[in-house]
Amino acid sequence: MTNPTSNFGWQMPTSTDLVTDLPADFEVFGQAVDTDFADLLGGASGYILSKASATDLDFAWIPNDQGDITAVNVTSPITGGGSSGAVTIGINSATTSAAGAVQLSDSTSTTSSVLASTPTATKSAYDLAAAAIPKSTVTTSGDVIYATGSSAVTRLGIGSTGNVLTVAGGVPTWAAPAGGGALTKINTTSFSAVSAQSVNSVFTSTYQNYRVLITLSAVTADATFNLRMRASGTDSSGNIYFYGFAGINASGGAANQSASGTAQFLLSELDDTSNASRYAYAIDFYNPQASVDTSIGKVYNGILSAASVYGGAGGGLHNSAAAYDGFTIFCTAGTITGKVTTYGYSD
Repeated sequence: MTNPTSNFGWQMPTSTDLVTDLPADFEVFGQAVDTDFADLLGGASGYILSKASATDLDFAWIPNDQGDITAVNVTSPITGGGSSGAVTIGINSATTSAAGAVQLSDSTSTTSSVLASTPTATKSAYDLAAAAIPKSTVTTSGDVIYATGSSAVTRLGIGSTGNVLTVAGGVPTWAAPAGGGALTKINTTSFSAVSAQSVNSVFTSTYQNYRVLITLSAVTADATFNLRMRASGTDSSGNIYFYGFAGINASGGAANQSASGTAQFLLSELDDTSNASRYAYAIDFYNPQASVDTSIGKVYNGILSAASVYGGAGGGLHNSAAAYDGFTIFCTAGTITGKVTTYGYSD
């Protein structure tokens, strides 16, 4: 027996062996085969044979872990899959329109729509929000926020019409302007092609005295231009106790006029329809809300006409006591176009 197999080295009988030696030769051969394939013995039901090492014929029985999977099927955002061979699985990146894998980010300023915020970024954003001034601090249009100390603020409500922001006791506050005689604009009303224009809610307790400026840019008829006091949206029907005007024309002539017992103050004649922009008036109202007969103290007006230039001044008292909050200007014929502005005199 000098003829081993090429793969396993088992001793095989040769052609020159004696017949009487064959049983012994096959015993040697069979023992070698039996020894080398001993690892194939045993194995429980369902087990499979597996290589135990790189050594030839080194096997071991192991449980069947292959299961009964016949295919790997995937849906988005998972990719890959298959029913045979090596199966590769992946995942798409997430977008704003599809689910998928996202990358984490600590940034609190990124504008990316595919990154996911980490707790670190969330905490940073929370800290910024916690340090911000709450919107609920202010409640009314015109409110002001000011500091009351380190990292502390409060609300200062809007002041009254004509007030100015000043400092009292070390903090901001609203107050009437310091000093006397300052004018604060309350309202401007423009009107076009009307026979009458009312101005409401301009006289209040904020000011005691007022000035009203009226300019006309168009008149359509030769008429008189008048003014009535107004309270709570209604023109006064009470009589004027007295008013008087003194006018001087360009040639030095005087034109005086006075009246009592009328329902309105005469401001001027409108006798120059082609040069309406020459009509301008400045009217002072004294204590119109005092409910006494001194609602109007005096009236100043400047008048220009086609024939002559007039400068006029006058005044009057209202005989009907009421808390007046506005006035109406009107013409007795045609229409007027212009603008009226009301100012308050600071005490």
